Amino acid sequence: MRICYVAINASDLKGSTVADYLVSIEASLKVVDGSDVIYQEPYFPVAELARELARWVLLGEKRAPDFVFASLSFEEPGAVRILRSGAGWTVGSMFTPETRSSLISWDELAAHIDDFVTNVRRDVHALGISPGFIDS
Repeated sequence: MRICYVAINASDLKGSTVADYLVSIEASLKVVDGSDVIYQEPYFPVAELARELARWVLLGEKRAPDFVFASLSFEEPGAVRILRSGAGWTVGSMFTPETRSSLISWDELAAHIDDFVTNVRRDVHALGISPGFIDS
């Protein structure tokens, strides 16, 4: 399972508040499991997802509830969902409820989340924006 993206941009950024950054830094997002596409979205708020995933993964496996992404950009929560399932976790989306990733361990999931968050921080910085708001 991987959360990846291309074409990060801030072309819709009009203000300088944290909320402005969270909803305006977008990219074409794809959640994949092997060769299967679990979910994809062309204008996804990747900075907001990175911020929420970074906070969630810090809870650790024992304390972490199911992750249901509640975005300022979507009317309903669940564009990305990470659900505890038996001895592991699955990743999916409310937009594609019939498709989920295979079972993944917490350690592997946390490593993929860390990679995603690190990449978003790097690419936000490359846009000329300090990525500190992702950690605030």
